[in-house]
Amino acid sequence: NLYTNKVASGLLNPRNEKMMQLQLAQILQLLAPLYESRSDESYKVILEHPVRTDDLIAIIDIVVEHTIGNASSLAAIELKCFRLYSNNSDTKKRGAQNLGMYDYWADIENLEKYLKLPGFNAAHHLTITDDPYYVNTLHTGKQVKTYSTNRCRTSVTGLLECPIANREGRIFLSGSYQLPWVTKGNFHFIAQAAATIQADALPSRSSINIETKDSP
Repeated sequence: NLYTNKVASGLLNPRNEKMMQLQLAQILQLLAPLYESRSDESYKVILEHPVRTDDLIAIIDIVVEHTIGNASSLAAIELKCFRLYSNNSDTKKRGAQNLGMYDYWADIENLEKYLKLPGFNAAHHLTITDDPYYVNTLHTGKQVKTYSTNRCRTSVTGLLECPIANREGRIFLSGSYQLPWVTKGNFHFIAQAAATIQADALPSRSSINIETKDSP
């Protein structure tokens, strides 16, 4: 909520996913000590953390490692930053929203896989955009309908499959997902937790909450 408020107010202006990653990681690192309540407790924020899933190497945007004594747990955070205009331009629109929507669901699929890895007990996703296409446009073509991120779409689950350039064109989601976009100023935000997560199995401070809520 702190990060999304700063973006919405213009105090932070991530032009791309890398900038978003660095900004959020800095906030998490600054906040982490506030959650420590024991001398042998710590949080570590790790960027670009490699893991192996399905015989492939995936790179997680941010991993928060929570340690108490000799026990530790990992929380994965994947990010997407879909800006309306290209880097360093206020007139050239970015485009390729079909690929962006596909990549959003591919991230969710990966988050579900991370939860099957040793040590991971939380997996979150945060997306920001100032492009209303992702949020409000009714996607009617076969491809964009398959991978749509429209806020009215409900119960997204199972196989999402349709040919798409430069992508596998196949995503499988074990969980069921809504699209609870939140609008603040000129930006839209959506936070998801991998649906296979068992909330009652997590330590009370196993991860830092990145949920978004409507501003008053």
